[in-house]
Amino acid sequence: MLKILSTSVSLLLFAVTFGQTSVNTSGGTVSNPSGSVSYSIGQVAYESISNASGSASQGVQQAFEIATLLLTENTFNFSLTAFPNPTQSFLTLGIENFNQEKLTYQLFDLEGKLVQQGAIQSKETRLEMTQLPNATYFVEVNHEGKNIQTFKIIKNQ
Repeated sequence: MLKILSTSVSLLLFAVTFGQTSVNTSGGTVSNPSGSVSYSIGQVAYESISNASGSASQGVQQAFEIATLLLTENTFNFSLTAFPNPTQSFLTLGIENFNQEKLTYQLFDLEGKLVQQGAIQSKETRLEMTQLPNATYFVEVNHEGKNIQTFKIIKNQ
């Protein structure tokens, strides 16, 4: 009887002692002036919390890609659009409230090679893309050499 009681108490203590831990392969903390995040790799237990403004999963590494092409304040009185995207043959750069600003465009491939460039001289500028292979491209719109906006363009068939 003493052996059963001893074994039961040992198992209970083992469960209480190690019930809330996990075996992690790695981890650490990353911080900057706007906050900090602690992380672990190899943790299998997690908890998800969500509400109208977002969600968080504690204990799980989640792949999340944020791609910011360019953050600049547009001080011009016009708006830029690139359509259709994805495109098959032609891409149109549309400029609302165009007032003969000195605008140019540059089309780059994913390796950063300049594929096309030219001047924007009207409300709509058409870029020929039929000869280009199916891929992802970036169109930069510039004013006097300064980048105003960058578009990510997908060319497919």
